[in-house]
Amino acid sequence: MLTGGCFCGRVRYEAGGVARSQFRLTGEAMRFPTCSLDEPELAPPVDHTRTSRRLAWVTLADGLPQFRESRQEG
Repeated sequence: MLTGGCFCGRVRYEAGGVARSQFRLTGEAMRFPTCSLDEPELAPPVDHTRTSRRLAWVTLADGLPQFRESRQEG
């Protein structure tokens, strides 16, 4: 079971029993920021999206695919 929420604590979520690839929301796989998880080690990222908005000093050197905006735009 994955649990998480926003920093202020007003929004909480649970996800369990379904593989990440099976989550769907309006035809697109549902994604959530790893940093919103209570235990982020349980769900490592599979790629990086919206990299055009990352801070200049952030270096993504983990070899995962990177997308400037959405996965559909490439």
